[in-house]
Amino acid sequence: MDKNAAAQIQTIKTWLATQEHLPEITDHEIHTFLHSNYYDVDKTKSTIENYYTFRTNCKGTFSDLDVLSEELQSTMAVVEMIFPPQPTPEGYKLAIFRFADTDASKFNVYSATKFASLCLDQWLKEDGLIEGHIVIYDLAGCHLGQLARLRFFPVKNYFYFVQEALPIRMKEMHFANIPSIMDKILLFLKPFMKRELLDVMHLHTTNESLLKVIPANCLPNEYGGTAGPFKQFKELLILVLERAVSSSQQSPAVTRDQHQQFYLESSAARA
Repeated sequence: MDKNAAAQIQTIKTWLATQEHLPEITDHEIHTFLHSNYYDVDKTKSTIENYYTFRTNCKGTFSDLDVLSEELQSTMAVVEMIFPPQPTPEGYKLAIFRFADTDASKFNVYSATKFASLCLDQWLKEDGLIEGHIVIYDLAGCHLGQLARLRFFPVKNYFYFVQEALPIRMKEMHFANIPSIMDKILLFLKPFMKRELLDVMHLHTTNESLLKVIPANCLPNEYGGTAGPFKQFKELLILVLERAVSSSQQSPAVTRDQHQQFYLESSAARA
């Protein structure tokens, strides 16, 4: 960390001490917020304010975040998210969200957005200080049944969280394997998306199209990539989330280095 960043972190800490409604956060967390805002202190303050105020006001999304709970166990059988470890040449890393079960009767948008928000938070604990973030929504198997189960407020809140509160450098957003109803999906989603997000949105009908813009070594095997099987990354993330719950109940949270060591050990065991 350079001297300028250290001084900015201290400035934010001094400001936080005057904000009784905001929690005390670690230097690393402050650094993540600063980094996401390209070290603009005023924008960083705004993002911190948005992040914690939003979490306070949206208790339904940010309460009971235990991956061992019945709600999230059921959700993880329907939707899944992974974070392949290999960065792009630019230093960006990927998050991939997809349906594990396309039976629309099992899809609950409230639980799905809760799970996605939990996973994105975990992603930033590990990769918040990278050059940029790419999110891929794989819509394979998506049909009118899921679209009919979308609801205004959870979707609106999710996009607000991603765009205004999450300390993320969103470089690209991709919709992969788009279905024939994509026009209807976008009709629902676009009102919640700012111009900056629309400008980095890309649509792909096939994996071949996705591979033209995302290096193969960053993508799971199922997308024609070489990073490894999707299931492996899913299992690793779930183990990390479970370990974080256990650690928060018994001891201090898992550190970034501890998680990376755990990831390497788990990957080696599966090799």
